Amino acid sequence: MMNKSVRHSVIAVRSDERGMALLAVLMVVFLLTLLGMTSMQLAGQEIVGGSAIQEERLAHHAAESAVDVVMGWFHDRTLTPQGIEPAWLSKRTINSQGDPSYFDGQGRSQFTGTGHYPDVVFDAANPQHDQLLNDPQTGWFRSLKGLARILKLRVYGATRPGLLCTVEVTAGAGRASRVTKTLAVEFGAYAIPALHAPLQSGTLGMETVQSRPGSVLAHWGDIMVHGQAYFPRPDEVPAKSGLAAVTGQAYEEMTHREDRWLDIRLGGQAFFAHLPAEAWSGIALNVHAHQEPVPGIKVDQWDYDTLKRMAKQFGGYYGMDREGLLYPGGVIQPGMGRPAAEVFASTGPGDHRGLIFVDTLDGMPPRLDNLGTLLLDQEYAEGIFIVNAHVFWKARQSGKTVPALSPPPEGQQSLGTRVPVQLSGIHLQGVLHVAGDIRYAGHLKAYGGVVAQGSIVDGTNGSGILEVWYNHDLREGLMQGLPLVFVAPGSWQTKI
Repeated sequence: MMNKSVRHSVIAVRSDERGMALLAVLMVVFLLTLLGMTSMQLAGQEIVGGSAIQEERLAHHAAESAVDVVMGWFHDRTLTPQGIEPAWLSKRTINSQGDPSYFDGQGRSQFTGTGHYPDVVFDAANPQHDQLLNDPQTGWFRSLKGLARILKLRVYGATRPGLLCTVEVTAGAGRASRVTKTLAVEFGAYAIPALHAPLQSGTLGMETVQSRPGSVLAHWGDIMVHGQAYFPRPDEVPAKSGLAAVTGQAYEEMTHREDRWLDIRLGGQAFFAHLPAEAWSGIALNVHAHQEPVPGIKVDQWDYDTLKRMAKQFGGYYGMDREGLLYPGGVIQPGMGRPAAEVFASTGPGDHRGLIFVDTLDGMPPRLDNLGTLLLDQEYAEGIFIVNAHVFWKARQSGKTVPALSPPPEGQQSLGTRVPVQLSGIHLQGVLHVAGDIRYAGHLKAYGGVVAQGSIVDGTNGSGILEVWYNHDLREGLMQGLPLVFVAPGSWQTKI
């Protein structure tokens, strides 16, 4: 009986042990299952969280990209897309100098709206606006390639005096744009001077018995001369005609020399190849002499200090020595000087040198006794060149072919009314502004403007030609290579 009782006890113990083992296994299985489910849930949450972070970044970058696109519209009107009213990008007011400006005479911006009542608003909730903003083929922001959408674009007045406007963009990313980001940034505007005529000078040619005047010619705009002007012959002066063809031809290629926009305005007298007045015949009616003091000759004044400061900020600033070598940063160091032609030269259209400012010999505002002389003989230069010196400009090789737009017809401003042409043999695209005299040699051609506060004189005894086609954009201070607007420091703001 004793043995039988022991056996029963052993069996009971073994059964309890198996029960405990089974319970332990079940607990382990349960814990592993719970751990697996928790891991899967955490992994899913991490994926969702990572996706949300990625979508938030996409929305943020899309909003930043949209701000950059809007800035591009201000700088280059050819980038302005269909659906944008050009008027809100154009300079609609007149500043204290009487030039087109984003600010009136009291410095108030033309953008006066508020966040609640903006000057410009495009909302993707409007199907027509959504197509303008996000159409994958023609939308303004199609470069986002569907990774994000622009939900709203608004432009209104700046919060700080002296700034131009606020650009606010809301972008969305993810399914149904579930993640959105709104960025607001304020733009300021540089006071870029306007250029109202393609050729401006103190005098044109000079009165000497030995020299013969060369040909200084303009297309698509005026010749403005403060003093006297010397021309070869009356029949070489182009006439003004509303029926003149708009082409890229030089005057020597025309059967009849004429232009739609050319007036020659002189503060003094016009002289023709030293002929007495009674021998003149056929003088073009667009030659207007004795304009000073009434009604006056307006030659654009570009401020030395302002342009010097701008060049140091975002352009190229150079000092010069008496040999005509240029030194970056204005520090004259032996062996570090560079020829001006090397600094100015561009490889071709599109290789823009930006704003290049060449200072006087002593770094002070230009006077008669602190102007050196620069030799320019590069084949092609593209930029805004402010030269506080005398310049000897020689034609080298054949120049480059550049695309150009004529001015609009009288009384119109639409970009579509301007005639596109190709100009061949161009040596300068942009502006050459010289504080002293310009002497030229060969047949030089420019698209933009040439200004000399002194004289423009032929340096080859009558065989030289300086011919300039006006870029009408210069009338509004729109100059390729110069920033028109900028992001105001500290103005980036993320809105909720």
